[in-house]
Amino acid sequence: MTTDKEEVTKHQLLPCSFKFYDFNFEAGQVRFSCHIIKMEASLYLWAGDFPTGSMNDLTFALLSQYETLPISTRLMGSLADTTSTNFAKRLAKKIGKPVYVSFNIGTDNLSLPAVEKRIFQEFKEHPEILSFD
Repeated sequence: MTTDKEEVTKHQLLPCSFKFYDFNFEAGQVRFSCHIIKMEASLYLWAGDFPTGSMNDLTFALLSQYETLPISTRLMGSLADTTSTNFAKRLAKKIGKPVYVSFNIGTDNLSLPAVEKRIFQEFKEHPEILSFD
């Protein structure tokens, strides 16, 4: 029979393998924020309006051995808005890993390419964000 003290000593905390990266940018007149969590074998990207910080949208995408394009599913948010779904598929294809994308930016069709371009520019300037060793 073990005592409570012996039971506690059998468990130990492991170091966190998550990596965090944040940046802010402006597109037009609006300031945006982007938060990235790189996990062991996947990536989470949150992009949203700088002051609000809300999460009303979440999509998961990954590569499949049965499909040439990544498959995705919306976990949260409106099915009518395909912005995060399309972005998650492009990102999953680019890095070859599963991705979670929460795109909380009220953009129009004209400013959306500028926002995506800025996010991919950040990936290009900081390749360690997308490197999974």
